[in-house]
Amino acid sequence: MKRKVTLLLHDEELYTRLKIEAVRRRTTASGIVADAVREWLESRRDAELLPVIDSARAEWEEKQPGE
Repeated sequence: MKRKVTLLLHDEELYTRLKIEAVRRRTTASGIVADAVREWLESRRDAELLPVIDSARAEWEEKQPGE
């Protein structure tokens, strides 16, 4: 399902660079923005997992016999 969002870019240079990149990639500006949002959300999810991973690693290291 497609949803419509209005995005206001108050930076003319950013808008121009986005449009040029869309042409270069043979895609749409909205496609680039959607990809960027997906990547941003994934990186936030990864960042939220880092403390869990660090904790699990520390727990695992504590259980390892002395080397």
